[in-house]
Amino acid sequence: MFQQIETDAANIVAFRIGDNATAEDVAAMEAIMTGAIKASGKMRLLMEIEGFRHMEPHALLAKLKFATAHAGDIEKMAIVSGRTWIKSWVKLGGLITPQEVEHFERGQTDDALEWLRQ
Repeated sequence: MFQQIETDAANIVAFRIGDNATAEDVAAMEAIMTGAIKASGKMRLLMEIEGFRHMEPHALLAKLKFATAHAGDIEKMAIVSGRTWIKSWVKLGGLITPQEVEHFERGQTDDALEWLRQ
């Protein structure tokens, strides 16, 4: 389950992700991100991860394909989560992705948005 979070910048796309992500969720998020890329040329992404525990295999594959195809279109990524394993994933991802990637603790969504605006 996901919910789009409204932002005041056309090039910033933000999502709140619940306990699991289905292939349909990933497809819907991809459509929103693709629209932002077409409108702004590049985008910045905020993902507020609440209780994420599961991603369907088809959803993971779709996500990886999108990330690979659009790696150059995403300038910065801010991940907001209180989960230790996600914080570790963000650190690892920051070493192997071309984008700036930053982790923020739960409750720091405003700080994450401010970082994306810079």
